[in-house]
Amino acid sequence: MPIDDTPYQRHKRREIYYTGGCMGPPAPWWCWSCERFADPEPRPSRSMTVEGYQLSLINDMRGVSRSLPELPAPYDDPPQALAEEAVKWRSPDLLKIKDMAVILGEPVSGGPSRHRFALPLWPDFWLEHKSTNDTGFWLEPESTDMLVGGYVVDKRFVRRSGEPMRSADDMRPWSVLRTEAEAFFGWEPTRAPNMYYHIVPFELEGRPMEAYFVHDLLVQVAEPSES
Repeated sequence: MPIDDTPYQRHKRREIYYTGGCMGPPAPWWCWSCERFADPEPRPSRSMTVEGYQLSLINDMRGVSRSLPELPAPYDDPPQALAEEAVKWRSPDLLKIKDMAVILGEPVSGGPSRHRFALPLWPDFWLEHKSTNDTGFWLEPESTDMLVGGYVVDKRFVRRSGEPMRSADDMRPWSVLRTEAEAFFGWEPTRAPNMYYHIVPFELEGRPMEAYFVHDLLVQVAEPSES
C-alpha cells in the first residue's frame, strides 16, 4: 500500500481502476472494486501440453467417480512431471482462451463467448469453454465479436460426432452427455446446470442406479453406495 493511499481509497469507492496495485495473490484474481481481473503474465506457461490438460480433466473425473475406463499411457500411471503440469491447469483464473489455443490448437467457435477444443482422448466430443471478455463482463449473446482473449469460467463436453443415446445399453462411460440421458430417460433437468459434476439417481431395468457426469460427460454408472 503506498504512503498516500488516496488512489486506493478512490479505487475502493469504484471511482477509478487501480488493478495494478490491488491486493491479492501473485496470480490473476478478481477485484470487485475494479470489476476486472488483475492480469500478470505469463498465464499459463507455453510449455504446457495437451497431455497435461487432459490429465487435469481426468483428475476432475477421479474426484467424483469411483472408477474410470481403463486409461492409455501415460494417463494410467502418469510421470511426475505430467502430474505436476496437470495441477497447474486446474485453476480457471489462470486460463484464457487465447493461451489455451496456443497449446490445444485453435478453437472451433461455438458462439461469441463459447469456444470448442478437440481433445484426442474424447474424439466424439468437443470440450466447450465459456469465456468472459477482457474486462471480465459477460459477452452479450447478440455480440458479433469473436473474442479469443476472455478468461475461461466454465467448460462442458458437447457432441462432435456419433449418435446420441438410443437405448439404455448406450449408458457407457465417455459415450453419453447428461442432456442426452435426460432426454432419453425423461429426467427432470438439473436445477444446478453450472455445477461441474452431477450424480443422478435413476432406475435401470428396475434396479436403482446412479449416473456420474463430469463436465456433462458420463464417467460411471454404478449402484448407489451405502452411506
